[in-house]
Amino acid sequence: MKISRRVFRNVFVSFLFTGFFASIAGASDKENVVNLYTSRHYGVDHELFQKFEKETGIKVNEIQIKEAAQLIERVKSEGKKSPADVIITVDIGNAWKAEQAELYQSISTPTLKNSVPANLIGPDQKWYALTLRGRAIVYDKTRVKENEIQNYEDLAKEQFKGRILARTSNHVYNQSLVASLLSAHGAEKTENWTKIITENLARKPEGGDIDQMKAIAQNKGDIAIVNTYYYARLLKSEDPEDQKVVKNLAIVFPNQKNRGMHINASIGGITKYAPHKENAIKFMEFMVSKKAQEILAQMNNEYPVRNDVEWTHVLKNMGKPKFDTLNLSKIGENTPKAIVILDKVGWR
Repeated sequence: MKISRRVFRNVFVSFLFTGFFASIAGASDKENVVNLYTSRHYGVDHELFQKFEKETGIKVNEIQIKEAAQLIERVKSEGKKSPADVIITVDIGNAWKAEQAELYQSISTPTLKNSVPANLIGPDQKWYALTLRGRAIVYDKTRVKENEIQNYEDLAKEQFKGRILARTSNHVYNQSLVASLLSAHGAEKTENWTKIITENLARKPEGGDIDQMKAIAQNKGDIAIVNTYYYARLLKSEDPEDQKVVKNLAIVFPNQKNRGMHINASIGGITKYAPHKENAIKFMEFMVSKKAQEILAQMNNEYPVRNDVEWTHVLKNMGKPKFDTLNLSKIGENTPKAIVILDKVGWR
């Protein structure tokens, strides 16, 4: 029987992962380790983990699973035998799915409660936000007037027809934004806004946030919805191509005169059957410590969850936005309704 190269590759990768997970699962629960499953993919995380190891002597076994859905299914399928102690997901929508799958256990320590604001903590203290990013609006300042856009709601104006760029509706960033609008306006108004935004798109949704900003520079649209740290990354870049992209861009922190800019987070929680629970608590407390939050802010341009951490220079220069203080768990609850609306209006 002839086996295609693709099938062989998939089987090989599956074998590697199975072996790796089996190796971790077979390790003694008494080992001084913390097993981390994470959807984050940033180099700064590895630097933090090394600092944690150096300070505590606890080794971090990191398994990176880019797609949160796969991460959640992996922990579910492993059940009580899962070696995972901590899971970190990007975006509240994914953390909410993990919460609904009952993957977390409640953890409440003075350090965690005093470090993370209440609206960034999950129900029954089952998860904690670790870093923040805002969902901002960027535009070409040669084609859009200053103050022409001040709120997310302004994007539904007739004058922006055929000018907005966005990711697909499959991406959790857009789902969470619509979920936040559901809390602000209810189902009918949110569906109407989403329908008009879909009609105002400059092209079929595609690509990531950086791609939307590149598309503005290529005159494929005038306005995009992006996360703040992607914009900050371009501002800091010394690459001439990035500087060309950001040269004519300006950023709007939406809804500053009312509820504030929608924010999202990377979220960590300790698993229900964590074999190294005490180490997992130390890891979580380290991630919200002042020094860890400073590193995340400085190296990845994310907003810290702590109020006593100074923002990075580039974030300061972008301005100090007012954040929406809606409890992140409410956004998670609204996410299934948001997905229905996005599908109904045809935002693909």
